[in-house]
Amino acid sequence: MNEHTTAMKNSASAETSRTIPASPVSAKAMYPGYSPKDSQVRKTVARSQKRFRYAFLTSPDSVAIIRAKDRTYTDVNEMFSLFLGYAKEDIIGKNFKQLAAWQDPKEQNRLLNSIEKRGPVINRETRFIDAEGGVKTGLLSVMTMPLDQEPHFVLAIRNIDALRQVEEALEKSEARYRELFNNMSSGVAVFEPIDDGRGFVFIDFNRAAERIEHLKKENVLGRNFVDLIPSAEKYGLLDTFKRVLKTGKPEYHPVAVYKDGALKLWKENYVYRLPSGEIIDVYDDITERKLAESKLLLYQEKLQSLASELSLVEERERRSIATDLHDQIGQTLSVIKMRCFELRDNLKEPSLHRQIDEIRELVKQTIQDTRSLTFEISPPVLYELGLVAAIDWLAEQFQSKHNLKCAVETDNKPKPLSQDIEIVLFRSVRELLVNIVKHAQAKKVKITIRVNKKNLRIRVTDDGIGFSPETKATRAYKDQQFGLFNITERIRHLGGGLEVDSQQGKGTMVTLVAPLKSSNKS
Repeated sequence: MNEHTTAMKNSASAETSRTIPASPVSAKAMYPGYSPKDSQVRKTVARSQKRFRYAFLTSPDSVAIIRAKDRTYTDVNEMFSLFLGYAKEDIIGKNFKQLAAWQDPKEQNRLLNSIEKRGPVINRETRFIDAEGGVKTGLLSVMTMPLDQEPHFVLAIRNIDALRQVEEALEKSEARYRELFNNMSSGVAVFEPIDDGRGFVFIDFNRAAERIEHLKKENVLGRNFVDLIPSAEKYGLLDTFKRVLKTGKPEYHPVAVYKDGALKLWKENYVYRLPSGEIIDVYDDITERKLAESKLLLYQEKLQSLASELSLVEERERRSIATDLHDQIGQTLSVIKMRCFELRDNLKEPSLHRQIDEIRELVKQTIQDTRSLTFEISPPVLYELGLVAAIDWLAEQFQSKHNLKCAVETDNKPKPLSQDIEIVLFRSVRELLVNIVKHAQAKKVKITIRVNKKNLRIRVTDDGIGFSPETKATRAYKDQQFGLFNITERIRHLGGGLEVDSQQGKGTMVTLVAPLKSSNKS
């Protein structure tokens, strides 16, 4: 009894305020040398009975006292009544047949018979039937003791239904976790720190990790991390584990392995510390993705190079066509105009003079149109006088044709540029001015051309409407962005860049950056 009875006594939380009847425990049974005349023994027995009764009534467990010979309940505490759902008076005086509390009556008889022969039973999981027919599970402890000179059973039942529900919920949660853990596309390894955090041992390993590492889980669990994967220390992953263990802060740790300049392995590791102290490494082998990205980037660079080369070839063709217009068609028209003057001087009839004058005016207009077309296709000023003069001419053209006030400022420093960069910068400035005319609703444009260390910076600033979240959803904005994208790609191909700063209602500032031609001679 004595462990369980002691536990019941220790669980009492307060003295009962009502009068506690004496226990029917026999003093002679408890004290073989008992004599009714011995007052000291009587007091000791009374105290013992009182303590027993107090523990019986206030125990958090369900306790019943059963007479062994006829299996009749002689007393139960309040918790036993609550456990089975019967009133106390409906239990006391009933035997096992009259009050079937066990789910399996045969188990009940076997248990009590074995106790009489072999001694107490402690914490045996047993199922009971309550008053409503529901099944309840409890940890049953049973012992025998003499009461009124008769053997009795003392039953103590601890209700573990709530515990079982928690255990079942935990089992379901564990099953869900295990299903998720094993079916994650990312590799997951769980480690237990050892040697005060200097080392780590595998304690779990999912299927994706098996696939990535080409290792079986049974060959991994219990193994030291560095012993199994020596490269983890070389590439800094072990140090990451140590830091995360110490700080508790998650870390991202990529590992890239190259051989002969070629990518062989790329893993992304996300390392966490659990509240229980284990280290979790969630990782992916993204080598194939990185290789595909490299191929795509190389392909994009080739396309960018091809597009830029096509743009330069187009510009050369423009210049060739412009030269032909100027040198051949333009000169031929000039000769025709001169011949018209000569022909007019040799004609005497006034009516013929008028016809010649009309022809001469048409030729004059054609010459002017040819010159304008030549400048539109490829302005000779760019090749003859340079970029600054060409931009100055361009600003004048836009100011006269579009009523857009254009100002050009330069620092007058030398601006050595390759012809290809000059062509791209001129075309880019022209496209920016076209965008301003089409979309910005600007009245003024300022173009500044300055040398900054090894770069030339051309800044085009307007006082237009700028970009806003609303304008970014419009087709006009998307067309404008496509134009900026083309400019950016052409300049980047030649080692430059483009910067854009815009605010709603405050205009737009676009800066073109291009490398100056090195003065060093190779």
